[in-house]
Amino acid sequence: VELVNIGGTDIVDGNHKLTLGLLWSIILHWQVKDVMKNIMSDLQQTNSEKILLSWVRQSTRPYSQVNVLNFTTSWADGLAFNAVIHRHKPELFSWDKVIKMSPAERLEHAFSVAKNHLGIEKLLDPEDVAVQLPDKKSIIMYLTSLFEVLPKQVTMEDIREVETLPRRYKQECEDGEFSMQQAVVLEEEQGESRAETPSTVTEVDMDLDSYQVALEEVLTWLLSAEDAFREQEEISGDVEEVKEQFSTHECFMMELTAHQSSVGSVLQAGNQLVAQGNLSPEEEFEIQEQMLLLNSRWEELRVESMDRQSRLHDMLMELQKQQLQQLSDWLTVTEERIQKMESQLLAEDLESLQKQLEEHKSLQSDLETEQVKVNSLTHMVVIVDESSGEGATAILEEQLQRLGERWTAVCRWTEERRVKLQEIQLLWQELLEEQCLLKAWLTEKEEALSKVQTSNFKDQTDLSVNVRKLAILKEDMGMKRQTLDQLNELGQDVAQILGNGRASSKIDQDQEELTQRWDSLVQKLEDYSNQVTQAVGSIGMSQVSQKTAAEVTPLKEEVVVKQSRQELPPPPPPKKRQIPGDSEAKKKFDAESAGLLNWISTSRSAIEAADLKEYKKMRETSDRKEKLKAIEKERVEKSQKLDELKQNGHILLDQMGKEGLSTVDIKTVMEKTLSNWNDVVQYLEEVTRKIKYQEDITAYFKEMSELEKTVIEKDDWLKNAASSTSQSPGVLKDLCQRELNHLISLSPQLEHLKVTCKALTSQPMSPKFIQESLNAFLHHFKVTRQKLEGHHELLKREVESQPSQDYVESLHRLKDTLRELERQQQVIASGLSEPSKVEKALQQAKMAYETLEAQKPRVDKLAEETKALEKHAASDTKKVHVQEFKHVQGHWDKLKLKISKDVKLLEEITSKLRVFETDLKVVHKWMDGVKDFLLTEKAVQGDTEGLQRQLDQCT
Repeated sequence: VELVNIGGTDIVDGNHKLTLGLLWSIILHWQVKDVMKNIMSDLQQTNSEKILLSWVRQSTRPYSQVNVLNFTTSWADGLAFNAVIHRHKPELFSWDKVIKMSPAERLEHAFSVAKNHLGIEKLLDPEDVAVQLPDKKSIIMYLTSLFEVLPKQVTMEDIREVETLPRRYKQECEDGEFSMQQAVVLEEEQGESRAETPSTVTEVDMDLDSYQVALEEVLTWLLSAEDAFREQEEISGDVEEVKEQFSTHECFMMELTAHQSSVGSVLQAGNQLVAQGNLSPEEEFEIQEQMLLLNSRWEELRVESMDRQSRLHDMLMELQKQQLQQLSDWLTVTEERIQKMESQLLAEDLESLQKQLEEHKSLQSDLETEQVKVNSLTHMVVIVDESSGEGATAILEEQLQRLGERWTAVCRWTEERRVKLQEIQLLWQELLEEQCLLKAWLTEKEEALSKVQTSNFKDQTDLSVNVRKLAILKEDMGMKRQTLDQLNELGQDVAQILGNGRASSKIDQDQEELTQRWDSLVQKLEDYSNQVTQAVGSIGMSQVSQKTAAEVTPLKEEVVVKQSRQELPPPPPPKKRQIPGDSEAKKKFDAESAGLLNWISTSRSAIEAADLKEYKKMRETSDRKEKLKAIEKERVEKSQKLDELKQNGHILLDQMGKEGLSTVDIKTVMEKTLSNWNDVVQYLEEVTRKIKYQEDITAYFKEMSELEKTVIEKDDWLKNAASSTSQSPGVLKDLCQRELNHLISLSPQLEHLKVTCKALTSQPMSPKFIQESLNAFLHHFKVTRQKLEGHHELLKREVESQPSQDYVESLHRLKDTLRELERQQQVIASGLSEPSKVEKALQQAKMAYETLEAQKPRVDKLAEETKALEKHAASDTKKVHVQEFKHVQGHWDKLKLKISKDVKLLEEITSKLRVFETDLKVVHKWMDGVKDFLLTEKAVQGDTEGLQRQLDQCT
């Protein structure tokens, strides 16, 4: 992989653009090029993107809905991805179903099929692709994965077809060539991963359509650039933030420069179209307006960007100068502070030395705080322009060099003084401790010497005991002499390092006091030896054994020799009276104490290994806890050994005291053992407490984590509910209420979490992240709850704005009733040929009218609900439902009028038919009588009067 414009320092310094560019180069080399190397070799092609586009176009050719021209906009609707997969794997899904899907659904379908059947991970999200300009590199990466697993059928004809595409599409291939010879890293540094806007017009064969396409692409890019410019934050007052803003804006400016040719090409194309004279006046006017708009927006963006760059430059240089001046001022104050500290003598006593150490620690703390600012200066941004030239850089470098030298000198002096003060402190503490031990030892020996009897001995045994005591004292003095000399040397070293006259005088005074006590003890020992010698003489040599005399005689000589401060080999130890079991008891005591001290040392190491250097949110402590339990178990067992050691030690001290033997070693061992035992027990308790505290912290964060998962689930539900179209608002409202109730039900757990947090933070030196994490979680919980409540209120209003289910059902039933009554009305009005049918129709019409009147309460209720709906519903919803109800109400009124008219008409017809039937019966009766008369009466022939009389009877 060839690297361009990137080095190790860029990665260490956190340069995002160059690091991402390096990653893209690696991906191109090992993913894209490696997948296509065989086919590239066969076709003798080096442009891998051209091959990939050829393969895609060849794969999607049978699909009329798909026309892949680039690696950006051609993929936004999701059809191309599905077409590539369906061409090679048609058995996986139906193409007709895909066409009916939305773009997001198509993309999700293609990615899911590729993952489930081709083993390709979902490298892309539908919402990232279903945009105006998808990311080109992401599309290429995903297509490379498809290319790797699907059949690869690319010919030179396919490649030539890509080469004959309009320049706007071919240019994208040429600009996007992922040859390792190009400065891919530089491309990443010069701009964000926004889709390119290549020039889409040519100088020949210019037409209005090509111009409009090019203009649309340039305006689309310009709009995104304007949005990106407006989204940049206000210039900060923090130098690190300004550096980041300056770097971001530099990339933005480079992107503007890279797209300047595209804007110029579109303007040039517009001028060519106008110059050709083939346009109508309206088209020419429109193109001129478009060019004016494009030019003004481009110029405005360019000027504003340059102005922001200038302001960022000025602010950055000003802040960096302030940083340099602040560092210079701080160094001046610190150097004065150091001079003052150097002028002061070192402390006169250990307490004053401790104060000086604290003061020095304060200086070190200030130094560490300032180190952060110094680190920032190591990444200074220097902008060299024509006005400043290289002279400004040289001045700045010289200033930085001087400050660096001063900073180094301060750091070196601080470290050297720290080492010196700590060394003095350790030596001085050692001196004082050794002086205290020697003073205690001298006091013990002075007391022991004062108990020695030098006259009036009862017998030879009494004399022998006192002689042995003097001999032991003499032996101890001889062994301790080296300690006194070492103490004198140590005192001289401390005094020399301190260089403080008063402190040196105090040390010399303490040393002289110890020397005088030593000499006084030596003198007393000599005097006591002389007195014992005289006592021996008075008793008589015959009564005193030669052994005792031999023990007494060297005492005086030894003391005299000691006065000259010349250490001689100690004389043979005096033979003492053996106490039964004394040697065994001493050996047993030594063995027990050594065993305990060894266990204490081992346990301390184990406890240190189990100790927690810092607390963490989640940590497994079971292993540490088991180790501490094992140590505690051993401690219980060893405590019995300690009791036995103390008991045996006291017995041994009593025995040795009675014999006048030195008990210092025994006491020292016992004190050391008890002190170390108490220390390790205290350490064990402390680490056990810390482990328990860490367990409480872990349990606390586990509980918080479970609650956090629940809150995240609510966030996900809100996100899905916002985009859900399959469920009604009423159902969503009930679901939202359920989610909200569940969230509210967590309140007791929240209170428990708060109580736990309070208990944890009440401990000394509690970590800050305990309270901070709770605050962050409570804020998240509060925000999520507010979102749920807001969404529920929104759904509630939406449900209120929608008609109720009863309203809808009632309206539908009323419609059905009216339709049925209308059908009946039409049947009633037809076929009225007989009176019986008219009577029946009248009864049916009256029943229909009664049925219609029975619907009156329902109509009134619907009218009231419709009025209420008018108050709450949105204008569009209100309009639909009001119109629907008015239509139904009008239908009801019309039908009622029709049926009432039918009833009235049928009643009139019925009444007339009844009169007609009555008259008809009379006529029929008269006709029957006339018929009978005519049949019984014969006409009188020739008798006019008779005939008239018969005729009158007939009428």
